[in-house]
Amino acid sequence: MKAIYWICGLLIVASLAASGLFWSLYISTGEDIARRRAVAAFRWTVVVVLGTFNIWIFTRVVGAMIDIWFPAKPPPPPVLIDGQLPGRPAPEEPAKP
Repeated sequence: MKAIYWICGLLIVASLAASGLFWSLYISTGEDIARRRAVAAFRWTVVVVLGTFNIWIFTRVVGAMIDIWFPAKPPPPPVLIDGQLPGRPAPEEPAKP
């Protein structure tokens, strides 16, 4: 899954860079096509960010469903100390004179 997050991160950086490039081109020249391309690149950035968030959320949801349907073996019971009852704290050592 880390590879997917790295790819999404690179796509986010690349589309933000393209948006910034076209925005600076629009600021310097005033052409409308540069502004439209900047807006389109920024919208793709938003799509990639939301898609990455959905992947992260649904990975958690599917993992939780797998844990519910196929639970792991329970841990072994704790070892009791001499004189200790289950669910109770261990007895204190008698004080030495």
